[in-house]
Amino acid sequence: MKKFILVIVIINVSLLLLGGALLGLGLCFGGKPNFSFNISDKNIAEPIYVDEDFPVEDFSSMKIDISRAKLYIEKADENRIEYHIMEDFVPEVKVEDNTLYVIQPDKNVVPINIINFNSEEEYIKIYATEDQYADIHSSSGGMEITNVNIDGIIDSSSGGLSINGSEADSIDIKVSSGRTVLENIKYNTIKTNQSSGKFILSNCEAGTINSKSTSGGVDFENVTADSIDVNVTSGGIDFTNVDAKSANLESTSGSVNLEGCEITDLTGNSNSGGFKAQETKIDTANVKVTSGGLRLDLIGDVNDYDFDLNVSSGSVNVNDEKKSGGYLVDTGKDKKITAKTNSGSININIH
Repeated sequence: MKKFILVIVIINVSLLLLGGALLGLGLCFGGKPNFSFNISDKNIAEPIYVDEDFPVEDFSSMKIDISRAKLYIEKADENRIEYHIMEDFVPEVKVEDNTLYVIQPDKNVVPINIINFNSEEEYIKIYATEDQYADIHSSSGGMEITNVNIDGIIDSSSGGLSINGSEADSIDIKVSSGRTVLENIKYNTIKTNQSSGKFILSNCEAGTINSKSTSGGVDFENVTADSIDVNVTSGGIDFTNVDAKSANLESTSGSVNLEGCEITDLTGNSNSGGFKAQETKIDTANVKVTSGGLRLDLIGDVNDYDFDLNVSSGSVNVNDEKKSGGYLVDTGKDKKITAKTNSGSININIH
């Protein structure tokens, strides 16, 4: 049996070496490691790429539909379009009623790269001089938007999204697969829906933020908002230097961590992973933890607070003083912490 396995291994290694040698020989004689396959015609051919760079008329809104290619939108002194793309996917570009249309055909062509170091990035670049209302849909490739005040809807099925430097009324973002990074932005309303991949928000001012993440977690840093609503199914919630009048944070699987934050009214729910706040100011809090425990290290005076703390399994400690069973102080104060854990202790320190 061992001899048979050894023979199989030797045969496989030999075939692998032979394949590598033939591939190298083919490349030396001018062979191409990339090709395309047309599903409809069942043809295999070397891909032809098209490069274009041309000016367009003035526009203040855009409707973009891309089936494959990375999209770049950048601030510039001249409205212009640039792209490097397979011939089968050259987009239709036009300006009508002050709206830029970039529509890419969706064809049954599959590009294949045997050796990934020779693959080429396909891209479409839009250079805009004005603020934009946008309706953008991308099936594959992702997007980067830089220093353009963009308002509207962005939908990316496959590929990450990056927005840096934007100020507008509202943005509605949906990313199915890929990381989303928003930084240096200011909006009245921010709405995001992340299916797979982390959502990162930094250096942001907003009226309301509504963020939903199915898998990947949420990370906020240096964010100021009137109200924040975050719901994560799988992945943690991490807030650093977040200032909000109200925040509702829910995590089904993953911890909730606050550091250096200031939240007037906090509502939290963590099913698995625990809830923790460090060097944070909170006036009122209502937190439920199913598994993982609760720890709040807050800035303030413990005498300014009322408490309603209950644990099913674990202990309750307030300023390092153990309270048996639960802890209730109800004197009608403006500041109050209500907390309940099913499995895990409650530790609150206010100094």
